Amino acid sequence: MALARALYRAALRGANAVEQAEGGLMQIVGPVNSAEWGSYRRLTAQDRDEQREALFPWASSEDTLSEPGALTGGELRALARRRFRSTTTDADAALDDGLAALRALNDLLEVHAGSASRETAGVRVSATASYVGMANSGAHVFAYRLRIANKRPDTVRLESRRWAITALPDGEEEEVVPRGSPGVVGQTPTLGQGAEFEYASGTELQAAAGTVRGSFEFVSLEGDERFEAEVPPFALVAPPSSEANM
Repeated sequence: MALARALYRAALRGANAVEQAEGGLMQIVGPVNSAEWGSYRRLTAQDRDEQREALFPWASSEDTLSEPGALTGGELRALARRRFRSTTTDADAALDDGLAALRALNDLLEVHAGSASRETAGVRVSATASYVGMANSGAHVFAYRLRIANKRPDTVRLESRRWAITALPDGEEEEVVPRGSPGVVGQTPTLGQGAEFEYASGTELQAAAGTVRGSFEFVSLEGDERFEAEVPPFALVAPPSSEANM
């Protein structure tokens, strides 16, 4: 019982961390790796279900989420309450399941710490970044994944982007993509209501930390309205051990 209470409290701390983040959502996503660099795909409901099952196995397939592919702090708290307060006659199984659930939660929270999400003009942009390692040149290599979800009632097309990656702490811009640069990874995806598109890319920084900011320009295919959806600023941070190896 003591372990179950400890696991439950750890899950509640995770729920509090989610609620304090901008947008109040934790994306159910795994870390980004270098093999994804340049890849893209359209997400389906089956993709989201498979991600949830693989990354969050202690959430039942019957659990309904207010945001597909994500959890609010309240939903995480409710899941933890059901999972860790359930009664069972098999103490060993309960212990194994509880520890597995906590590992999955910790992995998600670690990814969440390097993520950000923001909705602008009815388009939600979610970003996740991971540290890949060091290049032969000594630069730090980061990979990041952007997920774009159309929450509007109309169909929109991503036309262009602007992008800036700033090294910290000196504030020098190391990579700049000017406003109006076409598409993302060679694509200009069209998104109907509820559709999602994600792609992965990356960058190298001489500094061990940096920030990414930018926006996507869209056009509505039902009225020619043009608007921008902001990319939430997100951090690129190398672990302390990477500095020790330089």
